[in-house]
Amino acid sequence: MRPSRSLALALPGLAAAAFLHRYRRAVEERSASRCDIPALAGRVRIVPTNWGRLSYRFVLGADPGPPLLLVHGWGRSADSVWWRLLAHTRRTVVAVDLPGHGRSTLQTRFSFELAAEAVQMAIEDAGVVRPALVGHSMGGPIALTAVRRSTPHAFTGLIVVASSAFWVRPRHQLKVAAAPYVLGRNSPVTMRRQRVEEMRDPDQARMIAWEYAVRPQRQIMEESAAELRRFDARAWTDFRLPPALWIVTSDDGVISPADQRASAALLQVPAVEVPFDHRLTTDAAPRVGEVIEAAVREWSAHPPYGIRARAQRPRALG
Repeated sequence: MRPSRSLALALPGLAAAAFLHRYRRAVEERSASRCDIPALAGRVRIVPTNWGRLSYRFVLGADPGPPLLLVHGWGRSADSVWWRLLAHTRRTVVAVDLPGHGRSTLQTRFSFELAAEAVQMAIEDAGVVRPALVGHSMGGPIALTAVRRSTPHAFTGLIVVASSAFWVRPRHQLKVAAAPYVLGRNSPVTMRRQRVEEMRDPDQARMIAWEYAVRPQRQIMEESAAELRRFDARAWTDFRLPPALWIVTSDDGVISPADQRASAALLQVPAVEVPFDHRLTTDAAPRVGEVIEAAVREWSAHPPYGIRARAQRPRALG
């Protein structure tokens, strides 16, 4: 065999070996890198369940109006999605870690019904009465499921942020099916995205590293992605909503703005468009806070809402 032919055959293997070496080194550096856990308002509360451990952050606000119940999206946690918004509201807040996400654990399969059950458990444990329910991305279908499981009167209102009422379209199917592998905790794409974000905002590099470090395990991401691929509220003929608002992210590259608008129209919900992408809850928290506050203030003319006394406090972490 000619030397040139031997070299040509060896080059792909050498390139693959070099890539694997760089990848392993990047994973090791990423694991060893420091990240800052933000000092957040309120306390983390832990509730034992028959499926694992439920965690939520409770912030007692100065505003006596309706509390906020915040539901994060796919592959995230309550703190990593909502930490900046907490600085832009005076309301009482309950921010839930969905089962298998953040500090919540899960000993069974993830489902939207189970996630909606976790939302209801957090409401009952925190002692909040008729909160305004806010769901971002995957948190939108979970919030819709929570409303369907109870009654419209259980909530002061519903706000869906950067989400869709149906995820069964082919482009959604492909994106969601690939997401657990392409966007997993240590995938090359995820590490590249993190590196780009850290270079773009070096002063927040450790905070960005923290946001990526708290992603759930791949199994949870696969199971939650499977739930998304099946979700279609268009078949819910028995569905009634409380007062509601759909926040459409017009620069969103994850969920089509057209699908967001169609979802609002399907459920006959007014929509507000904001010129941000899918990460608006962190990158545009003041604007999100303004929109949420305006809606909840309008709905607050219809009590009761607030916080009721509880006989026993749950276990709390710092």
